[in-house]
Amino acid sequence: MRLGFLTLLVAGIAAVCAAGAGAIVATERTTRVASPPPENGPAANGPSDHITFSGDERKTRWVAFDSEASNLVRGDTNGVRDIFVIRRGSRLGRLHGEVVRVSMATGRNGAQANGPSQRPSLGGDVRRAPRCVAFESRATNLASADTSPDWDVYVRIGNRTRLASPGLTDAQNVAVDGRCRTVTFEAGGFVWVRDLVRNRTLRIARGSDPDQQTNGKGVVYVRGNQVYHRRFERVRGQLRRRGRELLVSRNRRGRPGNGASRNPVADDNGHYVAFDSAATNLCVRACRGVSRDRNGRTRDVFRRTISRRAPTRDYMQMASYSHPVRAQGNGDSHSPAMSGAGEIIVFVSEATNLRESRGIRRVDPNGRIADVFFWNFPRGRGYGAVSRESRTNGSRGSGQPWPAPVRNPAISNKANYLGWTSDARAAGATSPPGIEDVFIRFMGGR
Repeated sequence: MRLGFLTLLVAGIAAVCAAGAGAIVATERTTRVASPPPENGPAANGPSDHITFSGDERKTRWVAFDSEASNLVRGDTNGVRDIFVIRRGSRLGRLHGEVVRVSMATGRNGAQANGPSQRPSLGGDVRRAPRCVAFESRATNLASADTSPDWDVYVRIGNRTRLASPGLTDAQNVAVDGRCRTVTFEAGGFVWVRDLVRNRTLRIARGSDPDQQTNGKGVVYVRGNQVYHRRFERVRGQLRRRGRELLVSRNRRGRPGNGASRNPVADDNGHYVAFDSAATNLCVRACRGVSRDRNGRTRDVFRRTISRRAPTRDYMQMASYSHPVRAQGNGDSHSPAMSGAGEIIVFVSEATNLRESRGIRRVDPNGRIADVFFWNFPRGRGYGAVSRESRTNGSRGSGQPWPAPVRNPAISNKANYLGWTSDARAAGATSPPGIEDVFIRFMGGR
């Protein structure tokens, strides 16, 4: 359940100290930090993107993102996009901690990457604190086995940086499991899983755009405009594919979606898969409150139940549909991110009619500007409600509408933090035009 609506918006997410590692300081009162406090130095001087959270339940000890800014940590002189991690303090709602650059060669003071790095993925699960960062990079000096300037996948554990895609070309779209034992990615038209314990790579299937379950036992991906799931397991110390490939983007009658499906994400334990699709036949006799897709080929966000062990007994739900007001999104909805239990999904939408209750009169004051929406489907209630969360401050539909398009939403394991990318000036920062930044909203919690 959502436990309060305190807001934390961090514009220029890398507020930095004049010396040493950077730090971000913001208390859990309802506030907007339009620019870092003067004592923490200037705002980020380059665009940032791809914010992500560690999977360690409510604690969310680490937050990662990539940035072209050169003033986030001391000594950043390589002139390329790097990976940064905020090691957060222990107090919930308080984003306070050092900013560390991790796209570096092995060693505490390893060499700076000589090529761009992007799209971080963090470890950590409900039982373990995060201890690794996976990312993709075109650098040629992060590991001795990589000397070509194509994209490769790396995993940073402690002060050691390991190449996780040896022998493969243009390895991208990385996702690491919670224990930092396996990492998935795509390369050469296939989805792969790298065993970080045995240093072996397993080919899963043809496909792209993979995401891995936090428990490291399954992967979702796209092939031929459909979403698939494949399980794998460790047998006698070695990874093996398990069972058959499952077509996720099909309706209850077993028919594939009649429109392109993409952007799949998995939950912690392989119970649910979220994705967006232009298909119109996925909810037939399945989704709560909506069986006929009334917006045609407009993209919608779906959640498919793929396991008999899931806590709900449903088959498919439409996340871009708000049951309390009987509203299906009247604009494209896409790019979902899902909480660890699969009960909450955030996504980007251009819809103007989504709201969580009839009591909210100002549905979407910024019109067709893409916003971040929050779909909440508690298993006890059995239906989903949708609220707009990309706003400057306030709660329950209050606060100023976000004045610029958003993209690349993110969510923490327990949905107490949301993140997205947008124009830094949208929050009042004095950045040059076109400088994007990452933003965080604290949703409350215990």
